[in-house]
Amino acid sequence: MSELNTSGGPETGSPTAKTKRGFNANDPKTLPLLLIIPSQILLMGMMVFPFLLELWISLTNWQPTFGSLGDAEFSGLFNYKELIIYEPRFLQALGRTILFAVICLSLEFMLGLGLAILFLKAIPARKLLFSLLLSPMMIMPVVVGYTWFMLFQTNGPINQIIGWITFQGGQPQIEWFRHDVTAFTSIVIAEVWHWTPLFFLVLLSGLNAVPQNPIRAAIMLGAGPVRIFWSVVLPTLLPVIIVAFVIRTMEILKIFDEIFLMTRGGPGTATEMVSQYLYKLAFQDFRLAYAAAAAFIVLILTVIGVNLMLRPITKQLLKEG
Repeated sequence: MSELNTSGGPETGSPTAKTKRGFNANDPKTLPLLLIIPSQILLMGMMVFPFLLELWISLTNWQPTFGSLGDAEFSGLFNYKELIIYEPRFLQALGRTILFAVICLSLEFMLGLGLAILFLKAIPARKLLFSLLLSPMMIMPVVVGYTWFMLFQTNGPINQIIGWITFQGGQPQIEWFRHDVTAFTSIVIAEVWHWTPLFFLVLLSGLNAVPQNPIRAAIMLGAGPVRIFWSVVLPTLLPVIIVAFVIRTMEILKIFDEIFLMTRGGPGTATEMVSQYLYKLAFQDFRLAYAAAAAFIVLILTVIGVNLMLRPITKQLLKEG
């Protein structure tokens, strides 16, 4: 006969014992989970509560002058309807932001790609130039805005350099911030200067990771440099390029500091982006319900745009899975 279990408890291998040991704070697999759960709950609360509060405000007619938020009247989608149909300034700011994003992203991509291809070769002072090219990305947006505001002054260095290039007798008196086109051009130049290094860094990393065997095979088949780039290198870089565009798109939609310091959205509303419009709507006009509705419209459009941009990567991952 087998020996009896004299301990009075269940046997070691029995299901009851395994159930009792299923949740053990001293278990190496359970302890990390217990340590993470409180912070995750706190982070989710910090994200979900403002989101739900803003959603509720966007569905009411509340303003700070109306009293308590609890006394606000529910208005449904009235704010959204007013913004889309009767608020052309919002749609103009949204369209202006999209135009600004398209111009800046195109210039940043082309400049970043050109610099990345250049740095694949052994050039003099490569390490020093690499550090200098990355330095604008490290500067705070407030500093960038103020610096370019001073550079674009009527008697500033930009006009002086233009005078040297055009061989004019005196310094041209271009008032950059007084005209729509020049003001818009100034903020494009500042943004491209600030964030081209990000595209350069991402694309250079992607180019260094391109496998060499397909390139050697293309060379053996007689393909030229342009054909190799379009048929071999660019498809390999596509996921990296898409990720860089997604990151920069989300950042451009939030641009505020540079424009606020350089043009304050002017002249008129020529350089007013969505972020400036929301700031004025909420903190100058105190129309918080309208601002919340406008913010949700921007959020929905951003999510749709990002999902469309990420679709090639998503399809590739699902296909591989």
